Amino acid sequence: MNTYFIRESDIEGQEIKVTGELHHHLSKVLRLRIGENLRFSDNESHFYYGTIKEITKDCLIAALEKTTAITGEPPLDVYLIQCLPRGDKMEQIIQKTTELGVRCILPVESDNSQVRLKNKAQEKAVRYRKIAAAAAEQCGRGRIPEIVMAGSLSKSLEYLPKDTKIIFCYEKEGKNSLKSELIKVESKSIALVIGPEGGFSSAEAQTVMAHGGAAVTMGPRILRTETAGTCGLAAIMYEKGDWGCIVEN
Repeated sequence: MNTYFIRESDIEGQEIKVTGELHHHLSKVLRLRIGENLRFSDNESHFYYGTIKEITKDCLIAALEKTTAITGEPPLDVYLIQCLPRGDKMEQIIQKTTELGVRCILPVESDNSQVRLKNKAQEKAVRYRKIAAAAAEQCGRGRIPEIVMAGSLSKSLEYLPKDTKIIFCYEKEGKNSLKSELIKVESKSIALVIGPEGGFSSAEAQTVMAHGGAAVTMGPRILRTETAGTCGLAAIMYEKGDWGCIVEN
């Protein structure tokens, strides 16, 4: 079931009032009608279930039927530190990792990145957050992943909670596998560090490992940067996440 994100202030008594872009999306793009059921989220703690009872030019009003705690979020927080790739690959990474359950995405410039944000960091942040929100809506998540424009690799590592286990996907590591490292992880906070098309510099590798990062190999084949993060996150969700849960429809 899709989830539509609202503010707590949009709930007035037993009514949910939707305006702005979401109103346009529901009424003009999806062409929803009176009597249809919807699920909303406050992006923090609650789902709100409602039935559309009125649609005007500027507002959609749903009758609030019930409120529940948010379900379906992973039992651990995964932070993706992703070195910026070329083209629209970052947008694809955000979309797919949101579907997989990422908690926070930190796009960063690295020594070998062919992309530089310069004065477009805020513009990109707005774009990335819209993509994350749309992906969270489509896959029925209760929370939208954070997008943190940390800028550099070192700043992104400093942003992580203190107990975070850092898994460093490093092309020069040949012995310690992602699988063997995940088996040892006990923390409920994991960071996955993914390099750019040109790989990490030696200085960057030293920086990550100085922050406690465990270098791992992702296997005998070279993965593209837009593939590695998605695959790494899938492995984490399989080994430590909620892929073993039975979903009741």
